[in-house]
Amino acid sequence: MDLEERTLEKIGDRCEECGAKLTAQEIQATMESGGPALCSIHAAEDEPGLAADEAGFLEAD
Repeated sequence: MDLEERTLEKIGDRCEECGAKLTAQEIQATMESGGPALCSIHAAEDEPGLAADEAGFLEAD
């Protein structure tokens, strides 16, 4: 079993769920998180609080 940490060398330009073309911001978010390439709609389904925060809907304390 290979447990070595890996980096994403190439990120697709399409959402892995629906195939929608990703924006530059969505690609950047994927690179930063190291997660799957998802459009903002599917990323919000995975982490709804994070999407609301990034969109500026949550007030800072």
